[in-house]
Amino acid sequence: MSAVSGIPITNTSDFVEVQNISVPLEAAPVFPGDPKYSRASISRLEDGAEYNLSSIYLGTHSGTHIDAPAHLLRGGRTIDQYPLSRFILPVQVVSVNCPGNGDPIDLSALQDLKSGEGEALLFKTNNSRRRLMHNSVFTEEFVYLSREAAARCASLDFGLVGVDYLSVDRYGDDLAPAHRALLENEILILEGIDLEAVSPGRYHLICLPLNAADLDAVPVRAVLVR
Repeated sequence: MSAVSGIPITNTSDFVEVQNISVPLEAAPVFPGDPKYSRASISRLEDGAEYNLSSIYLGTHSGTHIDAPAHLLRGGRTIDQYPLSRFILPVQVVSVNCPGNGDPIDLSALQDLKSGEGEALLFKTNNSRRRLMHNSVFTEEFVYLSREAAARCASLDFGLVGVDYLSVDRYGDDLAPAHRALLENEILILEGIDLEAVSPGRYHLICLPLNAADLDAVPVRAVLVR
């Protein structure tokens, strides 16, 4: 995979646009079988404590998150085994209009793309237009990535591929062909992004993970800047 240099940040005024593409954890849908995000107060000022302190409970695939190869592949790399430069990348946002709400992104969506050279690729689909990531009830019918399109992303040398719902695969497909086509080629997967207000084009993506060992995936705060 081609190496991509990070963003030369001097100060935040360098960015004309900063767009959040993560969703609030407390309002996000939950993939069936995954734990639901929750927060509990351990101590509260209003109860006479000297400080506020909370605990949070969530899964590694809660809300907007990144999958590493360890999610599906025995011996696959975990999130902490990637350099931070893999989470700060130039990115193309591509709009895809699928005929149906449960249709796959196929090869036609990739026909105009050139080599990714390690960059990121995000797909804006009907999922964002339907605001699925803002509906706390999980939706089984959503646009996903076909195995052929995922394999093409790998052959084009993208370093990260992102989709605007909780899985790159069709719900119920236990073989997870799109996941495998990407993760077997060391392509990170960004799932659960909200691209409703994002115009197609080129940006820089920042989606830094928590600093914790041995995670198969991790929630991130993802933003686009340019």
